Amino acid sequence: MDWTPGAVAALREQHDLPFVRADSNGLVVEFNKRFQEIYGWDDAIVGQTIGLILPQEFRELHHAGFARFKMIETSQIVNHPLELATICANGSVVRSEHYIVAEKDDEDVWSFAATLRPLEGPYGC
Repeated sequence: MDWTPGAVAALREQHDLPFVRADSNGLVVEFNKRFQEIYGWDDAIVGQTIGLILPQEFRELHHAGFARFKMIETSQIVNHPLELATICANGSVVRSEHYIVAEKDDEDVWSFAATLRPLEGPYGC
């Protein structure tokens, strides 16, 4: 898997797109205002599994992917756009393009971040 130092910061700087970041355990550690505006999540999601924004039928696969990544440190889903359903805080579903990056910090701990571009609804691109 290719990863680039600074990839998380580069996504974070795209203020026009919703941004969310999870730690190596898949727990949300930050998001931006656009993520809250479009998908409705607030500070209550911090510390919760990132799986909350995924459809129920994909959560187990997602958790398995995190576990596998921790073992082999490689993934086929990072660094290219993926069209996925995103669950909003109110339970509605928005088809979105997710662009996910992975990055290690100075202490060799992984972090995962994504921009989510809504493809439908009032914010659809």
